[in-house]
Amino acid sequence: MPGNPWQFVLCALKAFAIPARIGFLSGKFGLGVVRRTFSVSTLLSIVIGTLVMVLVTAITVGAMSAWKRERDSVLIMSSAREARDIVMVREAARVELGVIDTTMSEPEIATPSAIARLKELHRKTLSAITFVETEIERDSNTRMPPQHAARIRRIIADFDKRIFPAVLEAVQHSREQRSKDLTTEPATAIYGMLDVVDEQAQILSRQIATTGPYMSEMMRISDIVWRMRTEAGNQRRVYGNFIAWPRKLTLEEREQAARVEGRIEAPWRTIINPQQDVEMPPQLKGAITAVEKEYFGRYAELRKTVLEKLDKDQPLDITGPQWLALSNPALNSLMEVSRAALDAAETRASANLVRARYDLAIALMYMAICIALAVLSVFLVSARIIRPLKQITRAITSSQDHGIEEVLARSSRGDEIGQFALALKTFRKMAADRARLENEVLKNLAAKEAAEASSKVKSEFLANMSHELRTPLNAVIGFSELMLHKTFGPLPARYEEYARLINESGSHLLSLVSDILDLAKIEAGRFQPDFRDLDLKACVEDCVRLVETRAKEQQIGLAVQAPQGSITAVADARACKQILINLLSNAVKFSRPASVITVSLTQHTDRVELKVRDEGVGIPATVLARIGQPFEQASNNPMLAREGTGLGLSVVKALVGEHGGTFQVESREQIGTTITIILPRYQPQRQAA
Repeated sequence: MPGNPWQFVLCALKAFAIPARIGFLSGKFGLGVVRRTFSVSTLLSIVIGTLVMVLVTAITVGAMSAWKRERDSVLIMSSAREARDIVMVREAARVELGVIDTTMSEPEIATPSAIARLKELHRKTLSAITFVETEIERDSNTRMPPQHAARIRRIIADFDKRIFPAVLEAVQHSREQRSKDLTTEPATAIYGMLDVVDEQAQILSRQIATTGPYMSEMMRISDIVWRMRTEAGNQRRVYGNFIAWPRKLTLEEREQAARVEGRIEAPWRTIINPQQDVEMPPQLKGAITAVEKEYFGRYAELRKTVLEKLDKDQPLDITGPQWLALSNPALNSLMEVSRAALDAAETRASANLVRARYDLAIALMYMAICIALAVLSVFLVSARIIRPLKQITRAITSSQDHGIEEVLARSSRGDEIGQFALALKTFRKMAADRARLENEVLKNLAAKEAAEASSKVKSEFLANMSHELRTPLNAVIGFSELMLHKTFGPLPARYEEYARLINESGSHLLSLVSDILDLAKIEAGRFQPDFRDLDLKACVEDCVRLVETRAKEQQIGLAVQAPQGSITAVADARACKQILINLLSNAVKFSRPASVITVSLTQHTDRVELKVRDEGVGIPATVLARIGQPFEQASNNPMLAREGTGLGLSVVKALVGEHGGTFQVESREQIGTTITIILPRYQPQRQAA
C-alpha cells in the first residue's frame, strides 16, 4: 500500500482507468479480450451464487434448529413420562414401608391376609422399579449417570433376598419374639433406594424445568409435594408408634410433632401462593382442593384427636391397621397433586413436540421452496443477463471494425445496450480527465512534501533556539538561588522577595523551554530513547517523593497502588520520570485541598499499565478531545491556566508514543481526571539486539 493518502488516490485512479479504457481503446491497441477479473458477468455470477448459498445456508440452519427443537421436545417428553413413573415407584415403596412398619408394630401374629398383602405390595414395588429403570435405560438420557441404576439394583437385591424374607418370617411370631433390627432395616433399605430415585428425579426435573416457566412451576410443585409426602410418611410412622405403644407424650415429643407439622405446612403455602404467574390446569386445581379437604382437614383433625387422647391417657380405640387405612387417603391426596403436576407437564411437552414437528415440516418445506427458487433464479439470471452481457462484451472488444451503433441495431435489448453506449462515451471523457487528476495529485504531493520540510526546519530552529535560551536561564536561576540561600550574606526583605520571584520566573521559563525542546526533538525525529531494563515501581516511588512536598503544602494526599516486588520494562528512564512528574504535577495543580491523588501500577504479560487519578476540577467535555495537543490547557480557571503552558501533556503523549505506548484521558468536571499510560514491556529494538 502507498505510504501516504495522495499516492493511494493516484493508484486508485490508475486502477479505475484500466477497465474504463478497455472498451473504447480495444480497436486502437488490439485489446481483444476483457480481463476476467473485471468481467461484470463473472461478478454477477459470483454475487448470485453467493446469495443462493447464503439463502440455502440460512434455511438449512433454520431447519437444523427446528430439528434440534424436535429432538429436545422428544427428550423432554420422555423425561416427563419418566418423572411421572418415578412417582409410582416412590408411592409403591412408601406404601410397602408403611404396611411393613404397621405389621411389625402389631403385638399379634400377622394373619395370612396381612402376609399376602405384604407380598403383593412388595411385588408391585419391584415391578414399578424394574419398569422405570428399563424405561430410563431405553431412552438413553445422557444426563442420567449409569451408576444410579447399579446402586438401585444392588439395594433392591439386598432388600428382596435378605430383608423382606426376614420380615415375612418375623411377622409370623409375636412382637416380643421379633428382631429389633427389623424395625429399622426395611426403612434404611427403602430410604436408600428412594434417595437414588430422588437423584434421578432431580436430574429429570432440572432438565424439564429449563424449557419454560410453566414446566418449571409444574416440576417445582411435584418436587415440593414429594418432600411433603416424605415428611407425612415419617409423621405417620411416628403416630403409628404412638398407637402401638400408647403413652403420655413428653414435651420434646410434642415439640417434634409440631416441627413436623410446620415442615409440611410451609411448603404447601408456596404451592397455594406461587411466585410465578402460571395458570394451573383444572386437574391440578382439583387435586390441591382435595389436599386441603383431606390432608389439612379430616386427617389433621384425626391427628389432633390422637394427640389429645394421649395427653389425657384416654384409650385410642384405634389399631395400627386402622390407622394405616385412615391415613392412606390423606397421603394419597398429596401424591395426586404430584401426579396432576407431572401429567400437566407431560401434556405441555406433548404439545411442544407437536409444535416442534410442525415447525420442522414448515422449515423443510421452506427449504425445498427456496432451493427451487434459487435454481430458477440462477437459470433466469444466466439466460437473461449473464449470457447477453458476454455477447455484448465480445462485440465491444472485438478487433473488427464494428461500431457501437451496429451492436445496438442487432440487439433485442435496446435499453441495456443503450446504457452501455452511454458508459463508453463517459469512459472517453474520463480518459481525458484522468491526466488532469494525475497532475493535480502530483502537485498536492509536492505541496505536502514542502510543508513537511518546512515543519522540520521549524522544529530544528526551535530546538537550537531552546538550547541557546537554556544557558542564560540556568545562570539566572543559579544566581537567584545563591541570593536566596544568602551565601554571601543576608539580603533586605524586599530584595529577597525579588530574588524569589526571579528564581520562580526563571524556573517556569526553563520548564517551558525544556518542554519546547523535548517536543521539538520528537517532532524533528532527533529524540533518541535510551532503552534499558527499568524498575517502574521504583521510578514511581521516586517521582512521588519529588512532588510530595508541594502536595502536602496544598493538603493533598498521595497514594501508590502497586503489586509486591519490582515491575520491570524496557524503557527510557529519563522519559519515564518526565512522564510521571508531568502527570503528578498536573494532578497536584488541579486537585482540591483534602483530596487524594492515586497512582496505580499494573503488570500484564506484554504491557504495563500506569494510572494517575485525581479528585480535582476535571476537564470540560468540549476540551477533552484536544487534550495532548501543544499549548492546549484543560482548565477554565484563569488562575490555574496562568501556572502552565499547555505543553506538559503534549510532552507526555509524545514520549509515550516514542515508547510505542498509548495515552488515554478520562475526566468529568468537578469529579476528577484519570490519565492512563500503557507501555510495552519489551521494545523491538532491544529484542533485535
